[in-house]
Amino acid sequence: MKPTVEDQLQGTCRILETVVAPCVGEPFARTILDGLIANLRMLTAALPAVPGFLRHDNQASAGLLATLRDSLPDELAARVSAALAEPEPDVADAAALDERNRGLRELLAAAVCCEGLAREQHRTIVHHMTERASRMPMRYVATAPSQASKPTN
Repeated sequence: MKPTVEDQLQGTCRILETVVAPCVGEPFARTILDGLIANLRMLTAALPAVPGFLRHDNQASAGLLATLRDSLPDELAARVSAALAEPEPDVADAAALDERNRGLRELLAAAVCCEGLAREQHRTIVHHMTERASRMPMRYVATAPSQASKPTN
């Protein structure tokens, strides 16, 4: 499909940089604009990697939940079993991949709070979350200056 989402985002950045930015003289507003442009560029670069990240994270989260299930309270274990029994979303359906990811993360968050988990299970969860964070294709881009650089009135 042309233009692609990436093409549209790049075009938006180009217009912001060549048309809007030269008209923004106030330093604080310019800092905000520059941050927003940087964030759009990050999204442009990260967008193609999101489905692959979600597929991998869904598989890893489901696998982790399967290993935790027997240590969870009955109600949560039943919810985990139901989620694990659901078919994997179509790899081309980004919204379904994201929804599956949200549901699995919700179950994992509930599992983390359970008192019955062993220390090794908690270490496994921490490792999973650290690995997840390192693979995240979207990285935060500051869109506002720090308190120290904000204008005073």
